Amino acid sequence: MEKEVFFMNSVQTIKESTKELKKVSSLTGTALFMALKAVVAQFTITVSNVLEIGFSSVVTGVCALYYGPVLSGLAGILADTIEYILRPTGPYFPGFAINEFVAGFLFGCFFYKQKEISWKRILCAQLSVSFINNLLLTPLWLSMLYGNTFYALWIGRIGIQLLRFPIDFFLLFIVIKTVKRVRPKY
Repeated sequence: MEKEVFFMNSVQTIKESTKELKKVSSLTGTALFMALKAVVAQFTITVSNVLEIGFSSVVTGVCALYYGPVLSGLAGILADTIEYILRPTGPYFPGFAINEFVAGFLFGCFFYKQKEISWKRILCAQLSVSFINNLLLTPLWLSMLYGNTFYALWIGRIGIQLLRFPIDFFLLFIVIKTVKRVRPKY
């Protein structure tokens, strides 16, 4: 029953989020978040051509909190392109723009128009984004780009995600709770 309720709520959330595309204030706010994300992304640490450590996903989470899955997902695509223009780290590959869309979309489905956001909701959102983006899509894109096998990249990323996940969750939790307290929209 809960799956059905979550699914129905997600469909309603997507419909409501689409309305944000018609509001100038939402477009302006999203543009500011895109700029902030591009700045935060400049502090990404490149370990190798298959591993970067950055925290710009926190900005995506806050953007999704205010503007929903549709606008945040689209902003992710544009922000990824802007980040690449500002700091190219290899060939441009549109798959990573899909990752940014997925992150914004999923965070939006979990956070948009929620009066109270529990640690469980933030945990589920971060788990979803980490699993889909970092353990499924990113190894796929890297195997397409560099010719490594998906499995080898996937195995390598599991250990990294076990270390990064608690940090990403904690940062997202602190920032979302602070933003909700300072400027609650709903």
